[in-house]
Amino acid sequence: MVSGGWLVAAVALLLAPASRHPMHTSSAELVHEADSLRVAIRVFADDIAAVGALRPYLGDHFGIVDRSGQAVRLEWAGSEVAGDVLTIRMRGRVAGGLSGARVNNRILTDRFADQVNVVRAAYDRRAATLIFTRGDGPKALP
Repeated sequence: MVSGGWLVAAVALLLAPASRHPMHTSSAELVHEADSLRVAIRVFADDIAAVGALRPYLGDHFGIVDRSGQAVRLEWAGSEVAGDVLTIRMRGRVAGGLSGARVNNRILTDRFADQVNVVRAAYDRRAATLIFTRGDGPKALP
């Protein structure tokens, strides 16, 4: 298995000649079915390349706490690059569903003042969207 840090460095080298994008955004999709949670985080590869070791960075900047206050353990499930976007996949288990869970997404807000992170969660036959910018703390899903 390839480490996240190595992958980010390789992606940065491949994309070095590509033109920079004018905005700093990421999107995360949370899909909860039964007790299984799938997470897909999409970021511009050149933005995330400078964070160093990707997995520890994600652990410090993205997380979910269930409604009982327990941190959801997210396991690495792979990553891929399409164009200038890196998609990071994780999975976990959330007993009791996502309703009332608190999501924290500070990815790249420490690096870019204009960073906007969108989280879309699909659960219990509904969907909710949370928006995070610099300085935001965890936000609850309805």
